[in-house]
Amino acid sequence: MFFSSLVLKISAFFLSILMSLGSLSGFTASKLEYKQASVNPMKGFMPFYKEDGESDSNLDYSMEWFYIPMSELVSVYGEFTIKQAIEPYLENISSRGNQAVFRVYLDYPGKDEDSTGEYIRSLGVKFYEYEQYGGGVTPDYSDDRLIDFLEKFVYKLAEEYDGDPRIAYITAGLIGHWGEWHVCVDDAAPEKQQKERIITAYENAFKTTKILTRYPGDPGTKNGKIGFHDDSFTYETIDDTKDWFFCTKLKKNKLTNVWKSQAIGGEFRPECQEPFIKGEEFEGMQNYDGCVNKTHCSFLMMQNAFTMGLSDSQKETVSNASAKLGYDFYIDKVNVKKIFGKTYIFVRIMNDGVAPIYADPGVYIGTDSGEVKASGAELDKIQPGEYGVFYIKTDEDITGEIYVRAGNFFNKGKCVRFSNVNADDRFVIGTIE
Repeated sequence: MFFSSLVLKISAFFLSILMSLGSLSGFTASKLEYKQASVNPMKGFMPFYKEDGESDSNLDYSMEWFYIPMSELVSVYGEFTIKQAIEPYLENISSRGNQAVFRVYLDYPGKDEDSTGEYIRSLGVKFYEYEQYGGGVTPDYSDDRLIDFLEKFVYKLAEEYDGDPRIAYITAGLIGHWGEWHVCVDDAAPEKQQKERIITAYENAFKTTKILTRYPGDPGTKNGKIGFHDDSFTYETIDDTKDWFFCTKLKKNKLTNVWKSQAIGGEFRPECQEPFIKGEEFEGMQNYDGCVNKTHCSFLMMQNAFTMGLSDSQKETVSNASAKLGYDFYIDKVNVKKIFGKTYIFVRIMNDGVAPIYADPGVYIGTDSGEVKASGAELDKIQPGEYGVFYIKTDEDITGEIYVRAGNFFNKGKCVRFSNVNADDRFVIGTIE
């Protein structure tokens, strides 16, 4: 990983020097002015899933969040029904050009439902009632029969959906209230080694799709192979004096740089959402920009942003805050050169965001006569504050407009847009007469 990153940096350096030397006669570059792109895949605020996908605030978004109970994913006979249950969500979400983020739970406080399912009950697992958080019933996570089942479930989930481009991220879930890895009934809490078994299963089973779990430092999470979600974002995020706060846990467990390879996400603390949108004070609410910069967060559930019905100024507040999450690619330099009879088109792309993008959509350079996937760098290898130089070469003489675009992750999915003035799904970088 370090070696490949170093090679890319060296390659980008020499390509950057090369592209600085003179331009092809007749080439006129477009103005390369910065304007932050507001909506991009795998980053930003997202709403809870709605079948029709409508937003009361008319804000655009690239991801949709849903919870799903284990009871929908396994039959009473122990047969997994994962695809039958999850596929309708993915088909609906992807039809809007969006990606899904989801979590499986066995216990959702305040919901009058059997979230766990009859099959797990048939294993003989004990259940406990509780009154906290609106009340509910939790299975005994210290029962190895349940842990055995959950391990098998993780591998089956990966078999069905690892690498599916319709999914942006999966949060580990499974354990605790809302799948957030905490249980208010002490007798129902899993042992350390049982937690580690679930985390290890995720790390081994998922080779492509990024997985996030709740607490940095939980058993199995210290090896840099899994990301984290802060579900009290802006409320219990930054304060070194509080050992249970998110960033304190990252620091204590030497995971402050995990974002470079694993995603950070979460939920904007629900009580803080409306005050933030309205520009009001709320006791305990922390500085949003400070939380984003410290965590390198890529996405947040922010339900109120999509249900409140926002004024124009509030829409601007939400859009700007959403855009600050994750990566931010900006084309800051372009050139066209003739080298040994071949035409080279160079494009330098900066990452002005707080995190990388965690999958590579590819970069394409083209004209009206066609396009080619660019070489030289990969978007998902460009860390914040760094750049990659992309190029194509051709034997043909090129005239007219030249454009650059980043790809999408699935057919009809939203494209990655550059933060350049006049950039849309593609950006004209110049013309050759």
